[in-house]
Amino acid sequence: MADHSRRRYWIDIRTQKPFLLKIASVWAAGVLLLSLLLYYLADEELGRSFYSIHLRLRNTWQILLPAVLVAGGVSYLVTIGATLFLAVRESHRLGGPIHKFRLLFTDLGKGILDTGFHFRNGDLLYHLGESYREALQAHADRIRALQDLSDKADRTLSEARLSLGAHGLPSEEMRMIGDSADALARLREALREFSAGPS
Repeated sequence: MADHSRRRYWIDIRTQKPFLLKIASVWAAGVLLLSLLLYYLADEELGRSFYSIHLRLRNTWQILLPAVLVAGGVSYLVTIGATLFLAVRESHRLGGPIHKFRLLFTDLGKGILDTGFHFRNGDLLYHLGESYREALQAHADRIRALQDLSDKADRTLSEARLSLGAHGLPSEEMRMIGDSADALARLREALREFSAGPS
């Protein structure tokens, strides 16, 4: 198989928008937390330095450095922790359906067209699972129709073979009918490899 590199990244709004909004909201909350901590700690540090300015003089950077370090460190750790939690939670919502699809494709490879699988409502690929279910149902209906037609054709051909054999058809024509019956039997056997389930 040729190795195809992805040149453009498309966003499926219905699937990816909630995840992107959650990440953006976590980062926005992190920036807000940083701003609030900087405001509070800088205010405290400036107030303390203002009243003790007669004891020693410090430049603004020396006054604000502890506030910046503490506020930046705390907001960074909180934002990273929340992002990791969200990433693990969202990847679980994606990992479950991926595992389910792996099992479903294995069943499909065996000819099992069962539509009785379920996805959780919160799963990220829920809509894709429902589309897969509809496709399976459509193919299962087609397979069942073909199975019914092959059964009917087999019955009709068997009756015709008995009726024509009683009339003493030439052996060449009886052989052609026998070949048709064999081909039909192979077709029925191939169709029986599919498990279409109940209609």
